[in-house]
Order: sequence, then structure tokens, then C-alpha cells
Amino acid sequence: MVLGIDPGSICMGYAILSFQQVRLASGTLKLGKKRSLAEKTAAVFTLVKALIQEHGVQEVAMEEFFYHKDPRALARISHCRGAAMAAAALEGIPVFEYSPMDVKKAVVGYGHATKEQVAWMLRQTFSLPD
Repeated sequence: MVLGIDPGSICMGYAILSFQQVRLASGTLKLGKKRSLAEKTAAVFTLVKALIQEHGVQEVAMEEFFYHKDPRALARISHCRGAAMAAAALEGIPVFEYSPMDVKKAVVGYGHATKEQVAWMLRQTFSLPD
């Protein structure tokens, strides 16, 4: 089982997939703008740990750092990424990082695909609702 994480400090997306590309679970952790950074990182850590334990996750895949116009936003996202990585590490689960371009290329076949194209392809592949 692979836990894929789309990190964020306001909203974090996740999906659990089998190695046969079957979606077992997916969702969004809404962190909001009003919670403190400590509360957000605790929520990310708790969710990732629970998902790993509940689904027998063997690997975590996550987007690596990317350029962000606002250094403070990048720092907040980095803290949330770190919380997810720490949860995986404490469970003995390896974390693999991929660039946004590599993720888009793997999903759509084109590294400069739009978010809408990626979302459409994922809906088609995993029979997700619009």
C-alpha cells in the first residue's frame, strides 16, 4: 500500500493506493487558516500515523519542495510536510519525494499539465466523482 500526500498548510490531500493501482481511501484534511501552526502539524501527524496503521501502508509518496512566492507560506507547508514525514519515520515507513513535474508526467504523461488535467485523469483512473 502507498500513501500519496499532496502537502499543504491549509488543505492536505491524500490517497491510499494498492500496488495494483486500486484506490482504497482518499480524502482531504482541512486545516484552515485560523488554526495555529502547532495545531496543524499535530493534525497532519495524527492523520498520517492513523492512515499508516489502519491501511498497512508500506510507502509514502509526497511532493518535494517547490518554489513559492511567499516564504512564510513555504515555511508553513514545510512544517506540515515534516509532520507527515515524522509520522512515517516513527512507523518505519520510507518516504519518497517527487517533483510536481514528475507527478504530472506520471499521471497525465506531460510534465506541464494543469491541475485540472491531473484531476481529470485521476477521476478517470480511479472512478472518482466530479
